[in-house]
Amino acid sequence: MSLLRRLRNLFLSMSFAVTFATIMAFSFGSLEGWAATLPTQLISQPQTHIATMNQVEAISKNIEGKAQAAIGNITGNPKDQIIGKAKQVESQIRNVTEDKNEKINLRGRTKAVTKNIEGTVKEARGQVTGNRKDQVSGKANKIESQIINTVEDVKDKVQDILN
Repeated sequence: MSLLRRLRNLFLSMSFAVTFATIMAFSFGSLEGWAATLPTQLISQPQTHIATMNQVEAISKNIEGKAQAAIGNITGNPKDQIIGKAKQVESQIRNVTEDKNEKINLRGRTKAVTKNIEGTVKEARGQVTGNRKDQVSGKANKIESQIINTVEDVKDKVQDILN
């Protein structure tokens, strides 16, 4: 009974973490989001391509795989662990294929969002299980995500200057 309660709490925490990370990644509810800008500002700004549907599917497959592998690790179910790892590999293959198909390099931003979500999930899992190592690892992933975003911002500024 206690295991079921822990699993339920883990699922709830992970779903909240993924929802929150998605909201933060795409600036929903922020004054800097696209909904807060005036239509004239939207027209005058250059349109940037954030992600294709294939990239979104790859990210969601990666998250799904990490969650299933984590559940397998918690419950000790090797089948869930293997299926979770397989989904992560599928996600990596989709990302590589999409990068080959697209001339625009968004891999850094995608990696940052993935790291942020992964960190949020790890941190939530650590809080549910009481595992301090997962909590610290999750925070480290979130910091790494911020660093990747900063590097991508610098790349964008340099590209703007050169163009």
